[in-house]
Parts: sequence; C-alpha cells; structure tokens
Amino acid sequence: MYQQDYDQLLSLTPMDRAQYVLNNEEIFEQLLAEVGNDNAQLRDQQNYRLFLQLLSENVIPEKIIHHYVQRLTSSEGLLYEIGAVGDTSVFQRSFSALFLTAIVHADRQLQFLNEIEIEQITKSALTLFTKEKDLRSYVNELSGWAHSIAHTTDLLCAIIQHTHYPIQYTAHILQGIRQNLWKGYVFQDDEEERFCNIVEALLGKEIDEDLLIEWIEQLYDYLEMVAFERGYDANWFKARTNLLATSKTLYFYLKFSNRSEKLRGIVSIFIQRWLKLN
Repeated sequence: MYQQDYDQLLSLTPMDRAQYVLNNEEIFEQLLAEVGNDNAQLRDQQNYRLFLQLLSENVIPEKIIHHYVQRLTSSEGLLYEIGAVGDTSVFQRSFSALFLTAIVHADRQLQFLNEIEIEQITKSALTLFTKEKDLRSYVNELSGWAHSIAHTTDLLCAIIQHTHYPIQYTAHILQGIRQNLWKGYVFQDDEEERFCNIVEALLGKEIDEDLLIEWIEQLYDYLEMVAFERGYDANWFKARTNLLATSKTLYFYLKFSNRSEKLRGIVSIFIQRWLKLN
C-alpha cells in the first residue's frame, strides 16, 4: 500500500471504512505483507495503526482472523529466520507478536479463536521468547524499535489473560524469563517491567503463589550455582543486573498493588541479600 492509501482509509468515517473493507478484502493481505517492514513510519504509524483501527471497529471477518493467526505463528511470522541477529528479520518476528497481541486481546470479546489456536500462539510465542537472539530495542531513526523480547512478552501476557490460556505452559513461560536474563545482554528499555507484567498476569489468573516463590528462589539459586561453577564472568554480572532489576520492579509492583505479601517478602529478602543491605 502507498502512504496516500493509508491516509485515505484512516480519514474515512467508520461506516465508510467498513464498506470499503467489505468491497476490498485484499486489503488484509496487503496489511499482512507489511507487518515487518523495516520502515517505522510505514510499519508503525500506518500499517499497524490501520490494523488496530479495523480490529477495534470489528470489521475484520472471522476467516481473516484465523488466517492471520495461521500466518503469524508460522515461519512467516513469529518464527521468521529465528536466531538471526543484526538484520531486518527481527521486525517481522517482533511485529508479528504485536499483531497477535492485538488479536488475542480483542478475542476476549470476539471469541473467534479456539483452544487449539491459542495453544499454537502460545507455543510459537514461547519459541520466539526463548530463542530470540536479536535483543535490540531502538535501532535507528528509519527503522525505529525492534523490541522483539518486549513485544513477545506482551503477547504472553495477553495469552495468560485469555479465557483459553493453556495453564500447563506456566512453568515454560517462567523458564523463558530466566533464559532471557542469561542471554549475555543487559536489558535497558524497561524489559524488566514487561517480565513483571507476566507475573502480575499469572497472579491475576490465580496461579499458586508458592509456584512463583519457588521460581524466584530458583532464579537466585542458579545465579549462585553459576558463580560457584564458572566464576564471576561478564555474562554472570549481566544476568545479575537483569535479575536484580526485575526483582526490584516486581517488589514495587506487588507493594503498590498490596498483593501477594508472601511473595513480596521473599523477593525483598533476595534483593537485600544480593545488594548486601543486611
């Protein structure tokens, strides 16, 4: 699509836009083709914005939603050239996650997606979450934000909040957070807040608090074990920085929401111990 096409569609009234879409369903393939465009203006301000507008106005046919899920969870979407670093493929993976996040959130009202589709989204999201190696956030003025890990975290939160959340993947999601802490990269654009959003979403799903306490304990046990076995190398210090940043954010999330006092207390103990405040 050209810029004038986006501008024209976005300037229409909702009724006229719905009529246009009804008569021109090829628009959805055009939107899908530009999901991972490396031009931020086209990708973010036009393509993604128009998709959100159409989704919010409930003019995307159910068959198109199913088609988007199939494509965006495949090697053409979340799994596109997974493992690549430093090229433009990250935008395809990252913005496939963003499109799916919008779909999953909307589906809490639409109820188009079945349990099998939600599970497929979960599996693909977890694969990207654990195997993504391109951890860049802001790339440059032309390409804008990659932020694949942040967008995939948002997708996992949306999945957890969905009616069909496959609860058996809870441990895998928590394990995915740990793997990201140990990727040899210090997150610097509030990714730790996104990780804590997952914990909050799980608490909202009434996941057993003891499971989350065990997870926190295992995070610090692993940090201690690696120090003992390999020493305090650069990767260890980066993981420590990520873990403490996530722990401090989680502590204040729980404190300000006045919930999960037991979990909050455990997190506080580890923060104090590893910052040597006691």
